[in-house]
Parts: sequence; C-alpha cells; structure tokens
Amino acid sequence: MSEFLLVRGIDVPNLTDIHECYEISQRDESFIFTINVSADNIESLITHFCSELVEPCFLIIESPTNETDERELRLNKMAPFHCDVYYCDGLSKQTLLELIKKYGELLVNDGIVCFGFASHISHDELYFGRYKIAKIFSANKQRYKNLMDKIGIPLEESIKTVWDNFSHETPGSTNSISVDGKNIYDVVDELKEYGLYFAERREQ
Repeated sequence: MSEFLLVRGIDVPNLTDIHECYEISQRDESFIFTINVSADNIESLITHFCSELVEPCFLIIESPTNETDERELRLNKMAPFHCDVYYCDGLSKQTLLELIKKYGELLVNDGIVCFGFASHISHDELYFGRYKIAKIFSANKQRYKNLMDKIGIPLEESIKTVWDNFSHETPGSTNSISVDGKNIYDVVDELKEYGLYFAERREQ
C-alpha cells in the first residue's frame, strides 16, 4: 500500500492506520461516501467527479472569516470562530474543470479552506471538509462506487480518519498557504468574476 500523503497546509503527527479508503452510509434516500484520499490523488478525484456531474453545476467555498471581522464577532476566547460561505451557480462542467486547473493547487493544498462541487439537477455533491476528508452525497450509489474503482480507492466497512488519531499529545493543525503569491482570499476575489457570491457567515 502506498504512503498516505497530506496536503501542504495540514499537519497530522499521527497517521497510524490512515490510508486511502472509503465507507458508505445512508441517510434517507441519499448515500454518503466518506473518503480518505491521499494528497496526490485529490485532483484526480475532483476531475473524475466533476466530469460525472449533471449540468448546470455549482462551486462552494468556505473560508475563515477575516481577522478584523472575527475580532468583533468573538466576544471572548471561548466563543466559536466563523467562516464565510460562497457559491458560484450555473456553471458548466467545462468551466468547473477550467477553474480546477487554474485554482486547484491552492484549493487542494490550503489547510484552512473547505470547498465542494455539485449539480443543481441531481444534487450530487463532492465536499472537502476540515483536513481534506472528502464526502460524496448522492442517491446514485453505483455511479460513485464505479468512480472509486476507477481511481483506485478501496471500499471498507468502516474507515479511520485523522480525527480518530487526534489527542492532547498529538493534535492536528491547519495553515493557509500561497501559490504564485496568492492565498485563498485572493482566489475568492478573483472568482467573483465568474459569479462567486457571499451567501452566509457560519459558526465553525
């Protein structure tokens, strides 16, 4: 089994038993694929998934609220942090693939951003949350089992994620990175040219 690689903006000191794999659970009529995907395979997963989407599609980006606003929102050190949620609607698969080619390196490797891709019609969605643990939401179980087979990620009955290895002695950490002098906030600004808009501010 090949080594499990973390993206550049994530540090996890204990990777014991962490490897590429996925599990499937069900909620109502929808299936949820929870996926451990190595850093060197993330862009392949994104590209294959987006190629399967029913148009029109949309992009989701969740970035931490800027420091100035956060200082006003958090009344004490125990208060939760916040994130800003953005959407870019009505995209073609071709546009999604172009955006992945242009911004994929930063989205994949930045430790503080969460992001996803989805269909307005089928509601199929691929979402990368904290520590780049991926989830696929879909009513079409077989389609995404086939996709996992195609990119070589095996199905397991129950998987272990990095969250299971965190402790006071071995905590994880996430950090922002820059690619070609740009960070995630620069990318958010540039994506506004494609129609990206602010949707809401959430507690993390």
